[in-house]
Amino acid sequence: MSEPDDVAGVAAAITRAPLVAFDLEFASADRLVPVLCLVQVAWLDHASLDAPAAAIVAAPPEVRLVDPLAGDVAPIARALAAHPLVVAHAPRQDLALLAARFGTGMVGLVDTQLAAAFCGIGEQVGLAALANELIGLSLAKEQQWTDWAKRPLSDAQLAYADADVRHLPAIYGKLVARLGPRLSWVREESAQIVVDAVAAAAVTPETAWQHVGGARGQDDATRAAVVELAAWRQRVAIELDRPLGQVMTDKVIVELARQRPSSAQAIRQWKGASPLAKARADAIASAIASSGTRTVSSEPRTVSSEPRTERSGARTTSQRAQRWADMLVAIVQLVADEAHIAPRLLATRSDAEEIARAIDEGGLAAAAQLPAFTSWRRDVIGTVLEGWLAGRIALVGDPLSPHGFRLLPR
Repeated sequence: MSEPDDVAGVAAAITRAPLVAFDLEFASADRLVPVLCLVQVAWLDHASLDAPAAAIVAAPPEVRLVDPLAGDVAPIARALAAHPLVVAHAPRQDLALLAARFGTGMVGLVDTQLAAAFCGIGEQVGLAALANELIGLSLAKEQQWTDWAKRPLSDAQLAYADADVRHLPAIYGKLVARLGPRLSWVREESAQIVVDAVAAAAVTPETAWQHVGGARGQDDATRAAVVELAAWRQRVAIELDRPLGQVMTDKVIVELARQRPSSAQAIRQWKGASPLAKARADAIASAIASSGTRTVSSEPRTVSSEPRTERSGARTTSQRAQRWADMLVAIVQLVADEAHIAPRLLATRSDAEEIARAIDEGGLAAAAQLPAFTSWRRDVIGTVLEGWLAGRIALVGDPLSPHGFRLLPR
């Protein structure tokens, strides 16, 4: 399907529907911005979202596969962006592609992979595994890595693309039944995924440094070099339409920024440097040299297209802060297990180190605006961490507990 009238009809149906699901297929190999190859949408025409979850599960969806290589799919992208309830599975890359291609966000996203983590089903669980767990389906994934830009698409490819969205409304219904009030947490975190994806799609050479993993917690000179190297990488990636990692990985950027080699020859011999980086070693050396005149006044935001996870490179400021961080990680694991939530949704080790460093330098009030102490996390983990740090909660040994310790009020 690609004719303008058909696309407009799908966009109108999406707008009227109480629930819509989507997925994208694209060609991303050796490209900075992937080529959008297929848009899959499914929607419920008549099911009421106030009905029991079983009714949502049982409702048969309408499904359409739309070819963006043969027509303009912008009306569908805009309809998805404005819809109050859009279900998708692990859609970070899809969202970034829609933002880059059409300048859209998405106000009503619910990420089923994220929802599964809030149900204790697993971290970053795949769609096939989730469908098997919740609705007893075995989804074939053989076509996942096929060439989606080639035309015509095969019957097997079309069947695969259909299945990727057809079952999302039912999976959503099953997850809603398990989530209960936690659905609001999922929606809040899903909204943050959209914000991060849109920001990642809008990176410029001037802002690229804010997206380099491992840049947090570095000294001023190192961060100034990260700014220059990230800008250089972004310009080259745009020029050649190549993925950032093929130009230079985040790890190499941070290592070069720390060591700041002054010669192109040293850069050509750098372990992990890509062929592209070695070929342009003179420009890299110039970028490092120019960083000596730059002042960086703030920490990077480290917005990424990847799931929330650990970020290397952050450092604590004292031994006691490091000890606090180790204990905070243990407490997060304990609370997460008891709440049946993936620990990374509460706080990562990098988060724990940031909390410890902030309190070490400025007291408890200095950590008040960090993620673990705001939004839904405050009630789940923030008050516990605050209580332990303030001495109101004790972490005591308990050989009979699965963790070997437990929390008690003092």
